[in-house]
Amino acid sequence: MSRDRSENGGEPPVIRMNAVATDHATIYQAAGDIRMEPPAYRLEPLRTEPHALGPDEARLRPSGLLAARRRVVDFTGRTAQLRRLTGWRDGPERAAVRLVSGAAGQGKTRLADRFAHASAEAGWQVRAARGGRASSRHRERTPAADESADRLLVLVDYAERWILDDLIGMIDDLAGQEWSRVRVLMLARPAGLWWSGLSHRLENDLDVSAEVMPLPVLAASPEERLAAFTRARDRFAEVMGVPDADTVRPPDGVADDEAYGVALTVHMAALAAVDAHVHAETAPDDPSRLSAYLLDRESDYWRELHAHTDGLPTVDVHTMGRTVFSASLTGPLGHAEGTAVVERAVLAREPVAVQRILDAHAHCYPPQDQATVLEPLYPDRMAEDFIALRIPGHALGFGSDAWTTTALPALLAAGTDDDTPPYARQAVTVLIEAAARWEHVARTQLYPLLRERPRLALAAGGAALVTLAGLPHLDLAVLEAIEPHLPEHHVDFDLAALACAERLTEHRLAVTKDVAERAKLHRDLGIREGVAGLRDRALTNFERSAELFRELPEPRAATMRADHAWALLNLGIALTHEGRHADAYTSLRQAVNLMAAATADPVAAGEGLATSLDTLQVTMAHMGRRREALKLAYLVVEAWETLPKKSAESYARLGRAYLNLGNRLAGQGSHSQAKAATRDGLEIFRRLAADDPDAFTPDLARALVNWSADLIRANERTKALETAEEAVRLYRAMAETNLPAFQVDLAKSLVNLGAMRGLLRLYRAARDRTAEALSVLGKPPASASAAYRAVRAVALAKLAFWHAHLDNAEDAAAYVREAIDLSRTLKRTDSVDDRDHVAGALMPTGYMLAVLGRPDEALLAMEASADMYRELATADESFKAWAVRAADSLATARRMSPADYGAMMVGLRPELEDAIGPIGDLPDAALAPDTPPLSPAPPMKRVQPRKQSRRWRRKP
Repeated sequence: MSRDRSENGGEPPVIRMNAVATDHATIYQAAGDIRMEPPAYRLEPLRTEPHALGPDEARLRPSGLLAARRRVVDFTGRTAQLRRLTGWRDGPERAAVRLVSGAAGQGKTRLADRFAHASAEAGWQVRAARGGRASSRHRERTPAADESADRLLVLVDYAERWILDDLIGMIDDLAGQEWSRVRVLMLARPAGLWWSGLSHRLENDLDVSAEVMPLPVLAASPEERLAAFTRARDRFAEVMGVPDADTVRPPDGVADDEAYGVALTVHMAALAAVDAHVHAETAPDDPSRLSAYLLDRESDYWRELHAHTDGLPTVDVHTMGRTVFSASLTGPLGHAEGTAVVERAVLAREPVAVQRILDAHAHCYPPQDQATVLEPLYPDRMAEDFIALRIPGHALGFGSDAWTTTALPALLAAGTDDDTPPYARQAVTVLIEAAARWEHVARTQLYPLLRERPRLALAAGGAALVTLAGLPHLDLAVLEAIEPHLPEHHVDFDLAALACAERLTEHRLAVTKDVAERAKLHRDLGIREGVAGLRDRALTNFERSAELFRELPEPRAATMRADHAWALLNLGIALTHEGRHADAYTSLRQAVNLMAAATADPVAAGEGLATSLDTLQVTMAHMGRRREALKLAYLVVEAWETLPKKSAESYARLGRAYLNLGNRLAGQGSHSQAKAATRDGLEIFRRLAADDPDAFTPDLARALVNWSADLIRANERTKALETAEEAVRLYRAMAETNLPAFQVDLAKSLVNLGAMRGLLRLYRAARDRTAEALSVLGKPPASASAAYRAVRAVALAKLAFWHAHLDNAEDAAAYVREAIDLSRTLKRTDSVDDRDHVAGALMPTGYMLAVLGRPDEALLAMEASADMYRELATADESFKAWAVRAADSLATARRMSPADYGAMMVGLRPELEDAIGPIGDLPDAALAPDTPPLSPAPPMKRVQPRKQSRRWRRKP
């Protein structure tokens, strides 16, 4: 690696790196950054024969019989669920995902285990996926497709605890390999917001079907509960060597209490009953006390081992209990990390003593992976209950340990670099799950911990944070502490941030009657909804915010002008995204007027005014007022050049202004000037995205799309194709982060990429990319916006065009009919640019259908195009030439007989290919609805854009 640093102008250092990835790492590069990471997952073979416990060991530690992997109790029932899983597995889709969701102890793991073994017997390769980069050195390579089976089933337990990006990346990897079929079966407790976001992205971005299958209770009726108890009792008695099992009576409430319908609960009741029979004791009748009873036996087990060492490593019962507590929090770890846990928990300091503790614990709880230590208790609910019972504050009589009150914060203490320990995600997730059932865990440990160190909540991941936000006894001060640390955009936190915002906003709206405060609350919630891609809900909150600001009397209204203006600006942007341009124009004009009047902070007011004007000119362009929009775009650029650059965001707004100016110039036919303006914007975003990709990659992607369109106009087709491919790569990555927010943008970039490949005579590639765009768009929602409908119509028309080029007349005709139907839903008040793109795609597609001998569809496409151009020409004179051309073409086509089409049209193919060029720029609003107004901008870090070109200064 070499590093050069310029001394002039604060230019960033230039870093050159050559990297080679081994089998255990992946190299990533985006916007100039290079990083090398180990794989985010590994695949392990299906375990075949479980380790059986003898009668003596089973009696010593009966809870070990509950582990699903031991398969002590014969699998029964679940016939309907197994049938549904088998049908899903053998379905026609090449790749599919299914989530089995249910509460802890419902039997998800046992069902998956039974299904996995049945699948292996049916000729499928079966693997278990393990997430986490720390264990990548143990990763087994993905089995090759040329092994004994060419169908792959992958099991993913605790799916909600995975990093979402890693989970999607794994599915993308597997779906892209040469398997005849790939199935991914996920297990998770919740199926809420995290699954909603994941399934949407799988279906629309990866074209992988995603379904959820809630798992009902095992025994719903009294008869089923008694039968389940009897089966489990008999098996436990057999394994423990108890001959008179039929004398073991069930608890009084088994038949009537629905709690015993849960598989784990009824099994725990049966195990406790058999154990109590062995020891001549009484098993608890209350299902909430079953864990305490069985965990008492764990303590007896530790005490027995300590009394009879037989040369084995041993520690006292208190130390073992504290080690089990720590392991139940952290989960399995590598040896070095396990050593650090023992030291952090102050269980031992000397290496010999630390190792003795780890060895003794491994003897009690042998690790499934021999390279790890600190295997936790199983099942999970037992581990969570053990943690809860060791923490003081409950009333069940189980021995609590005051040590936990200091050990917990110590285990999660920040390191020297203020980083969380590697097991923080697991530990905080376990605490949140335990707190959901044990309120004292939340009030005495979890809530104080998160109030003091709110970043730990982020370490747990988005799904755990959603669970936390939904706890009925939640201390809202915890969310208030977490709120400032939530990122504006993040793959794992957009939905979690929304869940927090919804809980806090509900509370804050309930306790305040201040109109201005309520207006800001609605606005900020709308921003979070926009970030999560819920634009309909965002629009509703922006509208309510604007209404409340209008209710303010003077002089309060005067002091709130800036806040009111930002609410109106966000409302205008949301309306623009919905295609309601006239309403957006009204809102944005009001925002401009208020920004101009808000002079308390001249710099902030100037920035707000420039941003509002930039958004306004975009809306005006969509309304057909292109010349006015161009003049306004010049003013915006000059304003941003004059305003002081306080932050990277200030440079970004200047870059957006350059891109918007380029769009306006291109719309007026000033292509060389447009290219120069776009280049200036691209230059800014190259630098900004290299420094902070999370914040500025969306801007860079949009700049690349605009730049590729400029290169096409300059007849630099190869460069345009390379640029378009880079834009698609960036949009794909962002769509993985938040598909609803980038769905239309990704689809447009794919249609453009397809068009550019078509211009290079790569017709199959053009067809495939355009088809992918339709897949990204997915099934049209009932309330699809005009922008969505326009992009879908263009994609359909262009897909028809490429099918026609490949002589697939039937497919071409089907796609163009759907495109025509969508085109008729666009109104005169919808975006001029959107309607221009649809009309421009339909006309050449009509020509190609005529060439293929499909005159009916050809005439329909030409008629739709001519009608749209005629309407456009009434709003903008620049469309008159296109309207005349479309009308003439339609009239000529109507006069021709079908036999004449081929002879006349066959020579037009080169011209048609030029006519079917890219859509053009993406929606060029200066902000998106999900951009928080007046949010603190990130500090500048080595960003100094070069002196800008002035070639675009030649105003028309």
